[in-house]
Amino acid sequence: MIAIVTPAPLERAAFAALCASRGWVTTECDSLRALKQLLSRVRPRIVLTRRRLGDGFSDDVMAAIAAAGQSATVKVIVLVSASTPAAVEARQVALGADCVQRDPVRMDVLVEYLAKFYRRASRVGRGETRAAGPKSFLIAGALVDPLARQLQFGKKAVHLTPHEVALAELLAQSQGGLVAYEMLYSELLGRRFRGDTSNLRVLLGKLAKSAKAVGIALRESVEVIPKLGYRYHAARAART
Repeated sequence: MIAIVTPAPLERAAFAALCASRGWVTTECDSLRALKQLLSRVRPRIVLTRRRLGDGFSDDVMAAIAAAGQSATVKVIVLVSASTPAAVEARQVALGADCVQRDPVRMDVLVEYLAKFYRRASRVGRGETRAAGPKSFLIAGALVDPLARQLQFGKKAVHLTPHEVALAELLAQSQGGLVAYEMLYSELLGRRFRGDTSNLRVLLGKLAKSAKAVGIALRESVEVIPKLGYRYHAARAART
C-alpha cells in the first residue's frame, strides 16, 4: 500500500491515478492527523508526502512513522517546492527520507522510485530475501508450510490456496495486534478496502474450514472487530 499525504485534493487524485495505472493500491491522507490514524492500523510500504501539510511538515510525518515502529520498513518520498533551500532538502534525507523530489514533479522519475521501493517492499513482505525461501510458521497450534501450501496438525494435513496461506501468515505475524481491513485488502486482494468485508469473510471461513479438517477450531482464535479488521489470539487456539 502507498500512502499519499498531501492537503491538495487534485494532487492526491493525480498521484492515486498514477499508482492505479501501475496496479498499486493507495490510500489518501489529507493531513498529518489522518496519516497518524492510518499508521495505527496498517503498515504502508511507501509514504509519498508533501513537505508542508496543513497541520505539520514532512519532519512530523517521519517522526510519526518512527513512533509507529515502522521506520525500518516504510520508504518515504518527500515532495518539496522549487524554491526550497538545499539545506532543507538535505535535512529531509538526514531525517530519513529515501527520496526528495522538487516541483515540478517529474512523473516519470517519481514512478520509477515508486516501482523500485514497491518491488523491494514486496520481496521483504513475502520473505523472498531469505535464501532458504519462505519459512514455515504456526497458527492456532498447526504448522503452515508456505512453499507446499500445506496446513498440518499432528498426522493430519490439508492443502491451502495461496490466499489462505497469505491470510494465515498475516494473522500469525500480527502478534495479537489489529490486522486492519485496509491491509488485508491491499495485501491479499490487491485493491482498496471500500467498506464491503464479504470477500474477507469468505476467505476466513475457507481457512477456518481447512483448519477444522485437521482438528483446529481456528475461528475461536480470530476476533472480528467490526469495521476495523481481525485480531488473532494465539492463546485461544482450540482443538475440535
